[in-house]
Amino acid sequence: MRTKLLFLALMLTALLATGCARPWTNPNIQDEKLSGYQFDKDSTDCSVQASEQYPLDKDRQLPIYEACMEKRGWEKNKTGFFQ
Repeated sequence: MRTKLLFLALMLTALLATGCARPWTNPNIQDEKLSGYQFDKDSTDCSVQASEQYPLDKDRQLPIYEACMEKRGWEKNKTGFFQ
């Protein structure tokens, strides 16, 4: 019984960790705290650029946002909760 509970706890932890994975990573930034700060800044800047080009059109904004993030060195994760 104890082994089953431990197994379930480990599985739940693994699922939660996978679900909280970031949608973007930047291999040029190793420091996790700095990466989070830079992501917030770059994401905000790219969102503004995309919304200025296509106000109120999220479908057209997305490719602009993604291209902007990639120019700044970010890579979109292929797995995770946000995909």
